[in-house]
Amino acid sequence: AHSAAKVGDRASAAFHGDHCQKTILLIQDGKFILYCALQSLLILSGAASRPNIVFLIDESTDGRTYRPDFRPMHLTNIRKLTAEPATVQFDLHYVTAPVCCASRASLWSGRYPHQIRHLQQGTGIVVDGVWNNFEGLPKNYSEKINDVLVAEGYDVMISGKTDWSTGGHSLQNRLEAWTMYVQFPYNSSTGGVYDEGTAMCGGNGTVNSIDQPNEGGYYSGDWGTLNSTTAWIRARAKEQDTLGDNAKPFFAYQGMNIVHPAYFTNRYWFNKINQSTVTVPAWKPLSALHPCDYQASMLKGCFPVNDSNAELVYSTARRRRVRSIYYAMILEFDSMVGAYIDAVDDAGVTNNTVVIVTSDHGDMNMEHQQFDKMVQYDASARVPLVIRMPPGSSPIRNQFITQPTSHIDLFPTIMDLAQVPSARRPSVLQGESLAPFLTPTSTSHGAKRRPFIVIQFHGCDIAMSWFSVVDDTFKYTVFGTGSQHRAQLFNLQVDPEENDNIVDQEPATVRRLDTLLRSIVDYPGVANDVAKYNHESLMLWVNHTADWKNVVVNKSRWVVSFEHDPFAAVAAIESYLSAPPQINQCRNASVWPPRVPRG
Repeated sequence: AHSAAKVGDRASAAFHGDHCQKTILLIQDGKFILYCALQSLLILSGAASRPNIVFLIDESTDGRTYRPDFRPMHLTNIRKLTAEPATVQFDLHYVTAPVCCASRASLWSGRYPHQIRHLQQGTGIVVDGVWNNFEGLPKNYSEKINDVLVAEGYDVMISGKTDWSTGGHSLQNRLEAWTMYVQFPYNSSTGGVYDEGTAMCGGNGTVNSIDQPNEGGYYSGDWGTLNSTTAWIRARAKEQDTLGDNAKPFFAYQGMNIVHPAYFTNRYWFNKINQSTVTVPAWKPLSALHPCDYQASMLKGCFPVNDSNAELVYSTARRRRVRSIYYAMILEFDSMVGAYIDAVDDAGVTNNTVVIVTSDHGDMNMEHQQFDKMVQYDASARVPLVIRMPPGSSPIRNQFITQPTSHIDLFPTIMDLAQVPSARRPSVLQGESLAPFLTPTSTSHGAKRRPFIVIQFHGCDIAMSWFSVVDDTFKYTVFGTGSQHRAQLFNLQVDPEENDNIVDQEPATVRRLDTLLRSIVDYPGVANDVAKYNHESLMLWVNHTADWKNVVVNKSRWVVSFEHDPFAAVAAIESYLSAPPQINQCRNASVWPPRVPRG
């Protein structure tokens, strides 16, 4: 009774009263368990009532590859996790913006990208959102997930890739974003204007000859960080064992660089892919692409640069090989997940540790004639999310959630898991906790929560801001202010590859989804704000860079595509800057400016 009261006191103090109306203390398998009527989060007796949390984020992983029926590979460690009765997999989980910094800044702050106002690094201009990889959280931002947990008494280890702060990434990356509406001349028969080069989208990928899982591989840096972080976990677990109730819980995070392109793996992982089951999505003729898809494909270097190159670019065998390499990279990350699970188990803290596995965005991986991310399709914006509650928890009724969820929901979820009182959380958290899904009585659609999610992007390798809303059936996307181009509507249940735009066939659905989208983001206003931001940022850079023309023509990733007519490329920038900010349409002409027939 004394122990039960002690556990109950700790747990009751942790549950913030405005969320919990009733608590029930149970004894199950020798453990004291306190359920909150609304949250029902497991409280374990032992060294710490608050759980340890291990949080793993890799790069560029399409969430559909984690589905149980995905055939090209077997994710041994993910499947081991999802087979446990207290693990939940979120199948329809999305990022808020499919690019590194914007996605991470949103996740770690709990704010939508258009709600993260900050000062631009180097210029001091006010930026209203995290529009691209150069913009992010202020350097001194002190309300990230890890900041709150430190204040709450957690031991915190942040390792590997973070990429959530403003001022990061290359000059090229920001120039690509700022010139979104510059009408650069191009000829698609020579590849058009591309800034990524053609090797990654039009190449074969790389498989080296190493036959060991993690020895001297391309991602040896991730493995080195993993080793130091798991050593830290073991040390904290030993400390918890020694100090007992006086020990701090820990939060261990690693951000991996794997699975980010270039597509690179070794023979050990590549040979584990069942290539006979690797599908190769058909590519539409360029003339049939949405104008904004046309531009994205061109900007990513996915057009043939000449007739002889076309055979390689369009080769089904080449694309199957690249897709197989991508899956092999995900398989290697699965092994990293296994190393973390082993560390937790070996350290003896399994029954008081939550494990969260996700990614910062997806990768197009040759779908819609693209690679990389940045666009609205599921391959780019939908990511895996697996949350393993302590294995001693009661079984969860529904372990495969098909309701749409978002990275914006992870901050409040972690706050609930760590039992942080409302008064000590950031005043603005725009997501909804996933904790109701992590309870024994949860159902896939039983939680009373927002039934849709919102995604957006405004940066490099696209030609117009876009905004998407997803419910459990449809994805609706608008471009710019909504007036520049026909919107897209896909039924994800019957058209998972998003090929059949039914926007003209479902007017009532379009009106409903547009209303939901506008309830989160004033997309016409944001699109215009981004256009103004791009114009101002590019103007400042030009005015403060004496040799800007030389940089653009000779020192950028545009060098090859601009060599046909460098003077016209510079003239396009000058013309753009001489006019007020505007949202120019995406272009799908094969040659720009269009050729005027003689006579």
